[in-house]
Amino acid sequence: IRNLGYSVDYTDASELKRNMEDYKALIILGGPMGVYEYEKFPFLLNEFKLAEKAIKEGKKVLGICLGAQIIAHVLGARVYKGDKGKEIGWYKVKNYGEFEKLFDEESLVFQWHGDTFDLPSGCTRLSSSEKYENQAFKYGDNVYAIQYHLEVTKEDIKTWINAYKEEVKSENLKEADILGEDENWKHLKELSRKFISHFLEV
Repeated sequence: IRNLGYSVDYTDASELKRNMEDYKALIILGGPMGVYEYEKFPFLLNEFKLAEKAIKEGKKVLGICLGAQIIAHVLGARVYKGDKGKEIGWYKVKNYGEFEKLFDEESLVFQWHGDTFDLPSGCTRLSSSEKYENQAFKYGDNVYAIQYHLEVTKEDIKTWINAYKEEVKSENLKEADILGEDENWKHLKELSRKFISHFLEV
């Protein structure tokens, strides 16, 4: 984002006190909680309000993982625990329409989630995986929701593996399988570059 000439302000969701007046775009990142856990994590309510306001004001809005689920929620769709198991590690997604033109027919992406969502009314599906058909969607001309992670690095995931050891163990996963090959990370970085350029410049 900075390489494209934009400045970035980063705020922890639990300290969210910003409005969107001075910003061109809102990017909502991930977290281990579910959208439906707003009583346990009340800061989610602030995120809902900010996302809804930014969408109504026509700002560029991007949700990643939990952020995608927040966008689905504020657009009226159901968000729930996936009934086909978690997706943790490297998965192929099939791309449609705009994403097929931007990325190709299929992309290998990094996933770490157990929740999923229905496609909100009036939205266009952009990606699906074998397990969950709603992996990415677009609302209007300015709002994107992406369940998978284009933004992470290998170092990020090493931190996640350490932070969520019990989850990795309960899913019978090996660190090496989650981390994948160096080629995967090069590919993901290229997808990330393509998408963020498209998102900010469209």
